[in-house]
Amino acid sequence: MWCGCKQFIVRNFLFLEQGLSEETTCTDQFTFWKRLSCSPWTMKVQDRVNGTLGQNMILPCIFTHPKQNTYTGDITVKWMQVNKHEPIFICILHNETNAQDSNCIFPRSSERLLLQGDPRKGDISLGINNLQFTDASQYICRVELNYNKFEKHTTLNVNAPAQILSLSKDLEVLGMMVKCIAQGNPLPEIKWTSLSGPLENVPIKTDHSNFIVISSVPFSEQDVYTCQAVNSLGQVQKTFPPNHSNCFGLMVTTGILGCLLLLGLVLFTLDVMKRRQSAQTVVLHDKRVQRVKTSIYQANETVYANISTCPVGREQGYVYSTGALREGGKVIPKSPKNRPLGPPPDIGEK
Repeated sequence: MWCGCKQFIVRNFLFLEQGLSEETTCTDQFTFWKRLSCSPWTMKVQDRVNGTLGQNMILPCIFTHPKQNTYTGDITVKWMQVNKHEPIFICILHNETNAQDSNCIFPRSSERLLLQGDPRKGDISLGINNLQFTDASQYICRVELNYNKFEKHTTLNVNAPAQILSLSKDLEVLGMMVKCIAQGNPLPEIKWTSLSGPLENVPIKTDHSNFIVISSVPFSEQDVYTCQAVNSLGQVQKTFPPNHSNCFGLMVTTGILGCLLLLGLVLFTLDVMKRRQSAQTVVLHDKRVQRVKTSIYQANETVYANISTCPVGREQGYVYSTGALREGGKVIPKSPKNRPLGPPPDIGEK
């Protein structure tokens, strides 16, 4: 490919300029033209890019141009959606090795869009933060230089698991209905169930542009309805009236708390009874010990009361008891302990 010029005019002009003649060999002409030939425009993008709702995504776009190594002009990067007239992203900067200045313009004041690559190195990839369903579209990646421009198309697909946006009672042409609005990509399938069983052949309205599915069933005060939304990435369900499931959960929670409270009360009562029984055992033990001590004390007093010492002036070392022992109905006088041999002492008159 020649650099966008008409080969015939350039060929004749250069032949004259270089002093070449028509008789120049084919080999010489080929070598001469090879020096003047330039690299073609190239741009690499992905045909389809898949992202997930709420996550960050990069739309890759890499380009080369004929003056890749010598171009010093401005580089203008533009990203557009095919269904919009104005670009959603513009960045203009000067192509110099040490240039630090850049002038990036965002027609939509959005912090979600940013340039991920370096246009001076041929990378003009676009980053999109917090993907939304509205970002799903066909995009155009375009680079404009002072002497030419180039562009290619890529498609962004935003996937999302099924979610229920709302479940409420609504008055429609057929009367009071329960309406379920679900969203997701792929489009979710809606399934209805009630206390009386599954509900089939329910009409469905679909909004493909916003990945929304709407379904309604006739409402009855005596019934409870469950809407389930399912796609290949997930499933979710809600119940109407919403307080029905809440009441059931409240009943279960209250029952569990009641059982725990009752169990705690029983354990507390058993602990109190055990402590009281232990206290009573200690008191009885103390009383028994006190009685034994009292009996021993009284016995000691009786023994000491029946013991007397010798009168003053009598021989010391002799102790006598005024008591007597009985044996076979006879009274046997007590003999003093440690009595010395010899005549009995003079006890004296009574």
